[in-house]
Amino acid sequence: MVTDKKLFYNRVRRTCLKYDIDIALKGAPKNWRSVQLIKDDQLLMGDYSSGPCPLDINWKRLHEELTKYGFVGGAK
Repeated sequence: MVTDKKLFYNRVRRTCLKYDIDIALKGAPKNWRSVQLIKDDQLLMGDYSSGPCPLDINWKRLHEELTKYGFVGGAK
């Protein structure tokens, strides 16, 4: 659902702002091939496209993994 996707994107973005984590999107807009969350030049987690179709980023999974690793909350 689009509203859930936006909700979890905002949660991930705010958490990344709070903990100084970079969100690296590779590819063209609307045709992303990968998304990576990078902190201090180390890859924390990523989501990658397999095949020719654009990536459908699972922001909920990324948010849950950030929470699991202790990155909780974010700027509002």
